[in-house]
Amino acid sequence: MKIIAATFRKADGDGKARRTMLGVLIRRLNPNRILDLNPLARAAVPIRRVRIGLRHHRTLALLAAAAMALLLWSGCAVEVKDTSRTFTAVVIDAGHGGRDSGATSRYAGLEKDAALDVAMRLRPRLEAAGFRTVLTRSDDTFIPLDERARISNREKNVIFVSIHFNYSRRADIRGTEVYYHSRCSAEIARNIISQVCAIPGTSSRGIHSANFRVLKKNQYPAVLVECGYLTNPYEGRRCRSGAFRDQVAEAIARGIVIQRYGGGKMVAAE
Repeated sequence: MKIIAATFRKADGDGKARRTMLGVLIRRLNPNRILDLNPLARAAVPIRRVRIGLRHHRTLALLAAAAMALLLWSGCAVEVKDTSRTFTAVVIDAGHGGRDSGATSRYAGLEKDAALDVAMRLRPRLEAAGFRTVLTRSDDTFIPLDERARISNREKNVIFVSIHFNYSRRADIRGTEVYYHSRCSAEIARNIISQVCAIPGTSSRGIHSANFRVLKKNQYPAVLVECGYLTNPYEGRRCRSGAFRDQVAEAIARGIVIQRYGGGKMVAAE
């Protein structure tokens, strides 16, 4: 094990990032070990700069031990099994549901309905490609975020793909985004966004690392796909279209198949 120092960044109320107090943590020499820093970041206060010299090593060790105890106590340390090249099943997570409608839009209705529709269109495509599929929900049911992760964690040799649609107060914002948390999930995110953004008229807003609960609580590679902005007039109307949702489901399936087989099984996914 090694001790490392990390400067936390935390969003202010206006969404801007600010520096926060220097935190200390212990991380195993495993790039896929995920440590949730939020408990420390929430307790942090703004500073300008902190310098740690050798004479402070005892204090540093004590802080590191305290940080690890806090992380273990809160159950936030998750060991991610890298199945990104071996998975035989896909957990399909339709975002929101039940009392949680997600984003709403006059152009596209409720996010929970659009997400479930894409998930149900994605399922047969993945099964045609030879994957076993697991749905976190198959109807308009509210499923807590932790339970979604637990559904995935109970499986063997899977990846997790969460389907969402986006929202912004700015109507001009549009494009597809894919989020991941563990390093072994980044390539899955890249493959999915490249396929979705190959749909004519679709633009990319890139892949991003994020601390979304369904991602950081997952013991398997996990991504969250924001298929488009319901609040953009052009994209919102497209997202309401069954034909476009079909294209999105097909593109996500292609990205997953490429991740697993390098494109060699694409015909089976069609």
